[in-house]
Amino acid sequence: MKIIVLTSQICGMGVLLFSSAVMAQDADKQKLIEIEKAFAATATPGPESAAVAKQYFYDGPLVQVTGTGRVGTLPKARVVELVSKPDPSDPDVKSSGSVSDIRVELYGDTALVSYKYANTDTGHKDPALNATSHYGCLDTFVKQKGQWLMAGSACAHEGPIPQTVWTAIKKARTQEPKDVQQAYHGTIFCVHCSTQNATGPQKSGIPSPNSGAAIILTEREESNAF
Repeated sequence: MKIIVLTSQICGMGVLLFSSAVMAQDADKQKLIEIEKAFAATATPGPESAAVAKQYFYDGPLVQVTGTGRVGTLPKARVVELVSKPDPSDPDVKSSGSVSDIRVELYGDTALVSYKYANTDTGHKDPALNATSHYGCLDTFVKQKGQWLMAGSACAHEGPIPQTVWTAIKKARTQEPKDVQQAYHGTIFCVHCSTQNATGPQKSGIPSPNSGAAIILTEREESNAF
């Protein structure tokens, strides 16, 4: 009888531990979803965008693959500085983002978050960049001291890029700060361009965040990173 009771107690403890682990994972997944939505909701550079960046970016090198295939790495402090105010070369831009189909995979203290992202830009000096674009994104998070922090973001543009938009993107790149131009490298021509007006400007992210939407930003804001 004692053996049966002891076995039951051990089994009961195992069930409780398993349930606790499942609940902890569910809480982590929900938190990561909340973070992605926060990035998407603050796509326009400014104080709110900077606050989200300060809170949820990894305190170290942040790596991004943009929607046009450029790869770049910038320190958190520089990214926060860039997203804290409008791009002086195109100061009237407003961006709005939304995320959907968010999926979270946990690997201990590392997480991958995939999602679909839609970004709408208005107010560009070049009207070719005022449009809505759609992306498939994958963000990398690490957990430090109980807090999930974004360390990397990668997005792919859905569909071809109109030639007029690609031309505007390349022109906007020349207005980026020199350190950002040096930090990012990648395609100098568009292999997915189309002469049809099918899509809008490219995403940059982190993030925004959106990406994330890392912070989810359009290609003209590659200088703002993520």
